[in-house]
Amino acid sequence: MVKNTNRLSIIQDKHPFVKPANGRDISSIERNVMRFITLTCFGLILAGSLNVSAQNVVPPPGFVPGGVDDSPATPMPLSPPDQRVYSGTGDGSEVYDGSNSNRYPNHERAYPRNPRRINPITSISPPVFVADAEPPLPRVWFRPEALLWWSKSSPLPVPIVTAGSVSDAIPGALGQPSTSVVLGNQNIGLPSQGGGRLTFGFTFDAEQSWGIEGTYFYLSNPTVAQGIYSDGSQGSALLAFPYYNPLTGTESASPIAYPGSFAGNAVVTLQSLLQGTDVNFLHNIHYSNNIRVDLLGGFRYVNFQENLNFSTDSPNVAPNPPAFFQTYDQFNVQNNFYGGQLGVRASYDVARFFFNTSGKLAMGSTFETVTVNGGTATNAGGYATAPGAYLSQPTNMGTATRNQFAVVPEMNLNVGFRLRPWASIIVGYSFLYISSVARPGDQIGHVINPSQSSAISNNFPAALTGPALPGLNVHNTDFWAQGLNFALEFRF
Repeated sequence: MVKNTNRLSIIQDKHPFVKPANGRDISSIERNVMRFITLTCFGLILAGSLNVSAQNVVPPPGFVPGGVDDSPATPMPLSPPDQRVYSGTGDGSEVYDGSNSNRYPNHERAYPRNPRRINPITSISPPVFVADAEPPLPRVWFRPEALLWWSKSSPLPVPIVTAGSVSDAIPGALGQPSTSVVLGNQNIGLPSQGGGRLTFGFTFDAEQSWGIEGTYFYLSNPTVAQGIYSDGSQGSALLAFPYYNPLTGTESASPIAYPGSFAGNAVVTLQSLLQGTDVNFLHNIHYSNNIRVDLLGGFRYVNFQENLNFSTDSPNVAPNPPAFFQTYDQFNVQNNFYGGQLGVRASYDVARFFFNTSGKLAMGSTFETVTVNGGTATNAGGYATAPGAYLSQPTNMGTATRNQFAVVPEMNLNVGFRLRPWASIIVGYSFLYISSVARPGDQIGHVINPSQSSAISNNFPAALTGPALPGLNVHNTDFWAQGLNFALEFRF
């Protein structure tokens, strides 16, 4: 009996569901065990379900949970108020330290866990991507222009040819009853002048804060001619060169055409040339609301020159023997302005149209040069020549110079239309002023000592007696030019 009891105990230890010998109900133990297993399994299922729910969150671009991804990392741009800051060593233990930490689980990060994929630059300051960003501003511009300008008339305040009558006491002299001025004593009008202007500039920085611009312009060299002619026949007009004689203190004249003796032709020609250049540094001081304002500062050079020629030809008429008597006078002026320049430029854009204006003021010095030359030639009684003629005499022939302080303001008004972002057409108006220049007509004197003039005294050679007049002195005046501009502008 003992042996069987022990064997039964062993069976009970190995098989708890076997009912024991003392009669205890083994089913209660079974129920307790089943309750424990059931609750445990239910808890595990519930925990797993919650975990799966938590994982149903779309990770940000570039996030790879676990594992290693060797593809380039793409930082996720952040914008306020959800800016996130991470701390750690980059080994996957970074912790988000933002104010909205409860909103984002730990796995929702801007950068991957793999430290080999973190860019040391972009990870510190992620770039901000802006949609539809404006293209960079052009840094180079090139503008050829066609000019149609008008300029101030050239002064000729001295009468140089008169018409008179042989019946007067001094034929052709000013103040005689029949005398009238036919050349001189009035300004010589210049026609419209064509020309060109070329502008090139670029900026040193992409924001167009600083730049440099250079411009060159020129006006064509027109020739204006005024003349008078008399055939020398009986009853024709008498032409003469009038002057004031300091030896007698009276008005006098030297004949150019005399009826019945010789014909006469007198011509005045004027040539004018204007050109210049300026180089300026640019500094932008305002750029918003389609309005741009730039300051300018630099250097300006202007060259203005004029040549005035006066020529006569007095051939004999029958029955006098053939002979000629010719003269020429030349007055050439050169004006070179050098000065520093300041200015301002403003522009306003409206859709594809734009308007701009600029004002510049240069201050410096005009180097004025006057050159006088002339000569007389005849074959009456043998070929002979002599220096000087009517307006030019040995006492005023040569070269004289003078430096004069001057200001050169310039104004430009333009309206343009953009054909392309890089190409525009422009129509504008410009005005240029020079406060001090020498002009040839102002260098001509009316007081002439005839003793030194072969053209007046008919002596070859002639010798000066009395005062040395006229003299060579530089006289100055002002000058302006203005007109229309037609341009193409290219910007890159």
